[in-house]
Amino acid sequence: MENLIPIGEFASASQLSQKALRLYAENALLPPAWVDPDSGYRYYRPDQLHEATLIALLRRTGMSLADIRSFMSDPSVERLNEHERQVADEFAERRRVLRYVKRVLKEEPMYDVFTKSVPETTYVSRSRRVLVPELTSFICSAFDELGQSGDGPSFVHHGPVNAEEDGPVEVCVPKTEGQNRLPAGEVAFTEISGSQCDFPEILGAYEAVYRWAKEKGREPDGPPREIYPNAADEELRMEIALPLR
Repeated sequence: MENLIPIGEFASASQLSQKALRLYAENALLPPAWVDPDSGYRYYRPDQLHEATLIALLRRTGMSLADIRSFMSDPSVERLNEHERQVADEFAERRRVLRYVKRVLKEEPMYDVFTKSVPETTYVSRSRRVLVPELTSFICSAFDELGQSGDGPSFVHHGPVNAEEDGPVEVCVPKTEGQNRLPAGEVAFTEISGSQCDFPEILGAYEAVYRWAKEKGREPDGPPREIYPNAADEELRMEIALPLR
């Protein structure tokens, strides 16, 4: 057909691999203008080079294929500004993690681990699946909704929460009328405060209680929890508590 560019030539002109072009076509980003029904060979229009360049540039910024597809359907500077802010936040988070890893390599943080018996607790809660960037805002909003003036220290249960895994996270406030029940038992715990409560520093406290349990020959009896014993107007303090058998 006239004025169509075969995929090999189009790949060279757009500085994209044929594999990338096929991937973009599969994701409804850059479908070929025509596919030979006999050979399956793909052809593109010359004006698709501009679109291919934009897609390649957006991929270089870390934008997902789904977000690029959405952007290409309604491109705007405002959406690019929003993505730029997100990229800046992600970069800052990676720098924090790298700085923490450097500190750990120089000197491993030390935590004192203790044990105590905790009574049975009834509580109310809110649960959600969130990644690290949404974790703090969800915990704060859940506490605001539930009210932190409970019948004991508030606490949080959650599964793995990081850049890829989303928990789930359960925010809990002890209430005598609560329908949920936390059984009585023994826990190993360590106390942290201030920046130690932030990600990624908080990971060291989790590691400490698990390592203590292993060294003492104790088995976990459920997921760990973050306990908030202090008032909201004080510097943040927290206990990382691991239930023990």
